[in-house]
Amino acid sequence: MDDPSTPEPSARVQYRLEEAFELLAALEEARDALITTDHLAEAVQVEHQIQRLGRRLGFDEPGGDHG
Repeated sequence: MDDPSTPEPSARVQYRLEEAFELLAALEEARDALITTDHLAEAVQVEHQIQRLGRRLGFDEPGGDHG
């Protein structure tokens, strides 16, 4: 049922460094808000994404000063 005229999304997504830092900061803020409101499962999911993005940006420990 796929429409062959509809292009597939790119298998690779790229961010400019500034955009990646903004995304990382937003994810860290979301994680912190989830932790303070006792939404542990959601915080764990956000933390996983923060770690992945942080590693791709070359940070060993997400959560520090990136900007």
